[in-house]
Amino acid sequence: MGQKVHPIGFRLGIIRDWDSHWYAGKATYREWVLEDARVRGMLRERFADVGRGGGGRGRNVDAGISRIEIERAPNMLKLTLHTARPGIIIGRGGRGVEDIRAEIERVVNRKVHINVQEIRQPEVDAQLVAENVAGQIERRIAFKRAVRQAVQRTMKAGAKGVRVLCSGRLGGAEMSRKYGDRDGSIPLHTLRADIDYGFTEARTPSGNIGVKAWVYRGDILPEAKPAEARSERPAAEKPRRGWRRVGPARRIEAAEGAPEEAPAAGEQAGAAPEQVQVEELKSDVDAVEGQVPEAAEGPAEG
Repeated sequence: MGQKVHPIGFRLGIIRDWDSHWYAGKATYREWVLEDARVRGMLRERFADVGRGGGGRGRNVDAGISRIEIERAPNMLKLTLHTARPGIIIGRGGRGVEDIRAEIERVVNRKVHINVQEIRQPEVDAQLVAENVAGQIERRIAFKRAVRQAVQRTMKAGAKGVRVLCSGRLGGAEMSRKYGDRDGSIPLHTLRADIDYGFTEARTPSGNIGVKAWVYRGDILPEAKPAEARSERPAAEKPRRGWRRVGPARRIEAAEGAPEEAPAAGEQAGAAPEQVQVEELKSDVDAVEGQVPEAAEGPAEG
């Protein structure tokens, strides 16, 4: 009871892909995993909001980074930053990207290529929705109002469902509790459902408040195959064996079809007794194909 599955990890390999694209052996796997964690932490700390526990005053600005994809090539590290504010990362004349590249290269000791990709609709990105609510809570805006407005904006942006959940010492209360709001549908058990999930923490004087967000953006269906690519059932393939209705019509067809085939010399003597046996079966029965003797199968035992 109560086990929860991460919505993104549950759909990996089905409709979602990994955020790190590389393969490593036992010797380098541990080093590369820690390296990816350091790079992501460095970028999120650099572009964190000042009011959310960033760095020095006036240095860090919230760039709205949703996720960071890392791809490794021989002697090169490729980063793809999905952000709602690409201008903050790029900077004037691209100097911002150059500073980030130089800083990361000193950490990983290899060449770094950075690609900045803009998020067209930040209202339907779960991570950005959660960070927006957390930022309002840190600025001492009423948490109920922040959650309600986030849900309304997400639904107006075209989402099919959204859920936001806050947990902690809400409003500075001594007893921690949960508060959430939702709208639309969130089919967590449907693998083809494109459900985005985001989590962050709001740092308040009374403690951290966790904020979770689920956004349902529709279904991802497999591409339909063209008509000429669909392989038809071979003509020589036999029909599947299964339950069938055995009745008078079936027995008459079997009896009429038997004389058309040239019977063997040993089968002519037993043809008459078998026809009598077929006429005696007058009641309709359900049977599996092969369990009821038919006229074309051969002479009756006796």
